[in-house]
Amino acid sequence: MSRHPSLFQSLLDESSSDDDDELILSTVEIVQSHLQRTRKHGGSVPGHAVLYRDREGGHMRMYQDYLADDPTYGPTLFRRRREMQPIQLD
Repeated sequence: MSRHPSLFQSLLDESSSDDDDELILSTVEIVQSHLQRTRKHGGSVPGHAVLYRDREGGHMRMYQDYLADDPTYGPTLFRRRREMQPIQLD
């Protein structure tokens, strides 16, 4: 719980049982820690739409188009589209 006195602490000071006080304090701490963990959004911007981009399918299509044993486009178009120079092995 925080270091500052709170409404919960002032209510606990008026209660009669120490066991009840401990139970209430531990419950409040559990709830507060849960709320703090759920507020984190994990890097995405809250409120923005998440777009499914089928990255795995795109990878498979690119592999089939350019890098497979029988590619759709071949090495010449691959180098042209990727702005690569031909590899010269000496």
